[in-house]
Amino acid sequence: MILHRTLQVVGALALLMCLNLAWGATPLGGEGWSRARLLYAGAGGVSALALIAIGGLGLALRRAEARAREMQAALTRIEAELRARR
Repeated sequence: MILHRTLQVVGALALLMCLNLAWGATPLGGEGWSRARLLYAGAGGVSALALIAIGGLGLALRRAEARAREMQAALTRIEAELRARR
């Protein structure tokens, strides 16, 4: 779980850095429009969003596995009760 949260935090920080890079490529944040910097920031942004998504998928998988274990335990308990009633 720590790895997944770390991936999300690193992804969020990388996304902020890419937004800063994109801001510097505009006339408001820099000397003028810089297509190369915008492209570089966009490519980095996609990678940052991928890190955030991978971390989220890992956490969702962990929750799904825990839920499956709970359901298996409940099913085992119900089957044992049914066998005891026979």
